Amino acid sequence: MLHFPDDASLGRHIAFELAEIVRKKPDALLCIAAGTSSYPVFDAVNALVRSGKLDLSKATFFGMDEWCGLPQDADGAMADFLRKHFLEEAGFGEVFLFDGMADPVSECTRAEAFLQTHGGFDAIVFGIGVNGHVALNEPGVDPALRTHVADVAPVTAAVAQKYFEHKAPALHRGVTIGIANAREAAKLYLVANTANKRNAVEKIERLAADDTPDSTVPASFVAVMPQAEFCVTDAVFAD
Repeated sequence: MLHFPDDASLGRHIAFELAEIVRKKPDALLCIAAGTSSYPVFDAVNALVRSGKLDLSKATFFGMDEWCGLPQDADGAMADFLRKHFLEEAGFGEVFLFDGMADPVSECTRAEAFLQTHGGFDAIVFGIGVNGHVALNEPGVDPALRTHVADVAPVTAAVAQKYFEHKAPALHRGVTIGIANAREAAKLYLVANTANKRNAVEKIERLAADDTPDSTVPASFVAVMPQAEFCVTDAVFAD
């Protein structure tokens, strides 16, 4: 586990590593979670872009998940969040975002075809959920799953309310990349930077230390992968 004093230092660390990946492979395929855990990374990556130290014009961005039943431009949609907080400034040459209004099974097929065409992920940045999820891989998930349609845990739906300006619609299902997709990625990051993630972080740390990942804490499967970095800020352990 890597400890950082604040969001800014965590964001810079990951952004610098992503920039090095892109320097070595300009057409890299990157995936960063839609959510507040990613704000430090979004800010640091876009700062590098503004300064001319990072050029993403040949790179591709892949949105890792989306709520079923929400248009991409809807308030609270993952796609809308990513565009507003990251993609509009980042300048990726190509972007894949799930369509929440399309048939979800067909979206999984489309995503897997896209990944195959692009050779898989060069880096994925996951935010850890309060229940230990990553993307929409909720407790009880089969770690052998690739892109799939997921039932959303009640706590995930409740936490997601903060992303909606008005009352959110019922959030029951989503489409998401799976643990198996992460296993094939060249580089992985797990991020936690708020005190409400402490319980999940401590569970993940215990399971990873014993090399006993468990589906009750999906992020633990990522934590034990050799290409993964577990990045947390001091705020996680604040009293």
